[in-house]
Amino acid sequence: MTELAAFAVVASLGLLVQSTVGFAGSLMAIPLFALFMSPREAVPAYCFTMLTVNIFLVCEGRRHVAWRSVRGLLLGGIPGVPIGAYALKHLPVHVIGAAISVITLLFAILFLARVRVRFPVHPLTEPAIGLLSGVLGGGISESGPPVVVYGLAREWAKDVFRSSLLAYFLCLASAAAVSYTALGMVNSRLLLLSAAALLPALAAARVGVWLKQRINERTFRLAVLATVITVSVTGLLKHLVF
Repeated sequence: MTELAAFAVVASLGLLVQSTVGFAGSLMAIPLFALFMSPREAVPAYCFTMLTVNIFLVCEGRRHVAWRSVRGLLLGGIPGVPIGAYALKHLPVHVIGAAISVITLLFAILFLARVRVRFPVHPLTEPAIGLLSGVLGGGISESGPPVVVYGLAREWAKDVFRSSLLAYFLCLASAAAVSYTALGMVNSRLLLLSAAALLPALAAARVGVWLKQRINERTFRLAVLATVITVSVTGLLKHLVF
């Protein structure tokens, strides 16, 4: 299987997951990418594919977006993205790969255990969560975990949860695309990878939209998280051996 085909398959799998449940797309895709290509290349390429697909997903669920909370999260998230992008460019590749595996594994276990965290009611709560999310998003394309934990703590309804996360991810992906380009991390090869994945990823996202009303969401999330944990452990062992 060529790198183009492998990238398209993994990106489509990630966006199938994200379009169905609203998160975990990067938790699924990024550790898989790290098994056959450098995270320094995979993260920007996947960002451009995700950005395009998320436009479709946000339009589909725009009526359910909790824009007030999204704006609060973005106050910290947008400034955090270039910090993470700078780290992605300058840290050693094996350190980035190991960080991806460890962070993914920790948050997957957290979600699997259904741990709920209480957040203080304070004007700085959402920007602080957004900042952490933005740094993770810019650095390893995993902006989801902090805001997922926050959304669960707020007990958002399913449609509000999914649509608000997707709207937030769209904004962060836009900031990340600008950051990667400004840092000189984008080239014709990465754009070719992203373009090759676009049509399959859009098709997968449409399937995800269809699935979200027709499957047991809890069962699906458990299957996703079990897969994420397996992939993360595999990636961590790879980088420890390195």
